[in-house]
Amino acid sequence: MASTKNQKAMYDQVVSILDTVQGNTIPSYQGLYAFWQNPEVFLNASLYGQRLIAPQDGLTTQTTASGCCGSSAPATHTPDKTMSPVKTEGCCGSQETATAPIDSQPKLTSSANLAAPKVTTDCWPSGGSSGGGGAFPTVKRSDQSGIIIGLKGQYPFDGSMFPKLLWDTTNEATAEQIQFIANWIDSGCPLTLEEEQTNKLQLVSTAKVSNLVALARGEMLHTQAQAPTNESKSSVNGLTVRKEISSLTAEELETFREAINCMNQYNDYWQDDRSFDYWARIHTNSCQHGWEQFLPWHRLYLYFFEQKLQDYNPNISLTYWSWTDYADVNTNTFNNSQFDLGVIPDAYGCFLTTKGFEKLSTMKATDGSLLFSPKETTALASLTKKGTIFNSGLRFLKAAGIDYEIINQNNVAIWSPKINALYTVLKEVNPLWFPNRWPGSLNGTAAISQYPTKDDIALILDINNFADMGGGSAYDHYFGALEKVHNGMHNFSGGTNPNYPDNNKDWVKIYQKLNLTPDPQNLDNPIYGWMTDNRTTAFDPLFWGHHSNVDRIWAKWQEQHNGTPLEMDAVMAPWTLTVKESMSIQKLGYTYMRDSVFYPVSNAVGLTQFKAAPAQVSQTTLQAHRKAEIVLHRVQMGNLQNASIRVFLNTPDASVDTPITDNPNFVEAFSTFNGSCFGGPGHCNLPLPNTRTFDRRPLHNHEPRNYKIDASDAVQRVLNNGAKNITVQLVIVGLNGKPVENAVFIEGVSLNFMD
Repeated sequence: MASTKNQKAMYDQVVSILDTVQGNTIPSYQGLYAFWQNPEVFLNASLYGQRLIAPQDGLTTQTTASGCCGSSAPATHTPDKTMSPVKTEGCCGSQETATAPIDSQPKLTSSANLAAPKVTTDCWPSGGSSGGGGAFPTVKRSDQSGIIIGLKGQYPFDGSMFPKLLWDTTNEATAEQIQFIANWIDSGCPLTLEEEQTNKLQLVSTAKVSNLVALARGEMLHTQAQAPTNESKSSVNGLTVRKEISSLTAEELETFREAINCMNQYNDYWQDDRSFDYWARIHTNSCQHGWEQFLPWHRLYLYFFEQKLQDYNPNISLTYWSWTDYADVNTNTFNNSQFDLGVIPDAYGCFLTTKGFEKLSTMKATDGSLLFSPKETTALASLTKKGTIFNSGLRFLKAAGIDYEIINQNNVAIWSPKINALYTVLKEVNPLWFPNRWPGSLNGTAAISQYPTKDDIALILDINNFADMGGGSAYDHYFGALEKVHNGMHNFSGGTNPNYPDNNKDWVKIYQKLNLTPDPQNLDNPIYGWMTDNRTTAFDPLFWGHHSNVDRIWAKWQEQHNGTPLEMDAVMAPWTLTVKESMSIQKLGYTYMRDSVFYPVSNAVGLTQFKAAPAQVSQTTLQAHRKAEIVLHRVQMGNLQNASIRVFLNTPDASVDTPITDNPNFVEAFSTFNGSCFGGPGHCNLPLPNTRTFDRRPLHNHEPRNYKIDASDAVQRVLNNGAKNITVQLVIVGLNGKPVENAVFIEGVSLNFMD
């Protein structure tokens, strides 16, 4: 056997390589710092949502690595000469296109297609190309690892989102160094020579076992999962969570935007269900309004669109826009003498990034001159640096000192080349923004509607029968109370175009000068925003947040009432599902939460105490939530002694001696009820996951169950006592009133906030 005395483990060599490349300056890397020097961090950490080392069990052998965003078998395509003059933003970065003048590009057919250049790569994930069958190269673990992707300068570390790794250094890893690190990853990330020899990575070291025990005894704090909420929920077989859009993490919001950007790439293909416009046209052609199918139809519409988004990334879910959060700021913007003053969530606003600015600053007009003047470029640079978010494109233009312009093209009003270029880039930067959206006042004079408040929604929730709340049947059809409010919010969201002749005397003269006849339905310069028209409304991404809120309010009403539509067996085209099948959001696999915090717990050690680090939720969530609940996920049941679980808030020293009476921080105590095991060996083991499509058996007796605890009153008490954040503590007590070990095994704790 060869001596290993002078050999150096592969991991040590990897550390040496990265130390050399990084040099003396070590940036934060989102708080990871020199992550490669700590094997546990290196093996498990993510940088801006990118796992530095791909999980071993997350690999697939049926995709290729050459497509964008993990898609397979990208098609090659030579761009037309009429394409945009700069790099065109795709869903996963940029692709070089030809450099024709800006006004020689073909006119887009609709404003919704602004960010839809011809597809040059297939950004949508798939199971591989069809027709060949089986001839797919195996994707190596290193190919999916962020450290390798980053060192190679591949998306998203190609400069489109993040710089090439490593950061704050002029050094670059050589191809040989990158390949060595890749070989280490593909060999199982061994940490020692012994592990290399056995090709076995022992992730649970003695130190880690000690940590697990300390966590289970309450000697260490359980920390909040940094993974996307739906990834955490999926790990414990939970429902998909639709969050209030302001509660999305930066990673969740970026992933959502990336998916919409990718969908926009297919808008030229009308029958491609990966296209965003494909889904918008479903509403144009099939939407139901003004009767009992309004709520069920739109629930299924949201569901099927969300399923398509989850084909792109399973952690994506739709989000809802809680209108009432913005009631105070919109008190004077809904109906007054000025247009375009309304406030909507920042996630839907327009702003400029460094990459977007660089693209605009180099654009050229037909005569070869720069499209934007030095003054305009300076203003755009300032807005980029400030990161200011605007609720409409016109407000952005005003801040940049750029005039809104249209031109006459074949007797049709279209944006000038400058406006078209700017709006195209703004939508690439944020595909949730929409150019034909001017939230706020409608007619500038009489109040035709009121912005909904919490009291208005409470009145709707108090309605006892479904028809009055959700709409009458086909035999006596009428608008329900919820749809009436919904109608007003459509009008508020789209708003009135301040630069249309009927709304602005100055624009009467502009149209006369251009020899144009005003067209209320003009694609670029209509009289009202697209959200005001049920034929065009779903082309605006704000539609999905608006209707998710409608669906959430209905779901909330369902918690309090039993009413249903009259015709439950009616099929709702274009789908084959019935009204009855839309009644339960749980059966459709989702729920609504303003925000959710998840603490992963190892089921390898029995809990005696659980103590959580402070929940990272906004003050808005703490102040505005209606209900707070604590969930214990996947509590094991088989062959375990019974115990009592006491739940506390903000009690870091909680123990069996902590009082549960006259204690404002006490939430609830409940008992487990388990059974003995009388079967043969392994009878009480955890069951296998149900992976068979046609297995219709009920839950297995020993399938771990969840416990839900309503913590609303307790949360309010601790907040009223001055708390600025919330922590959760659990104390496990035996039936004899003493601490007990090995009675409670769980896989996670959630703290959920609902509107």
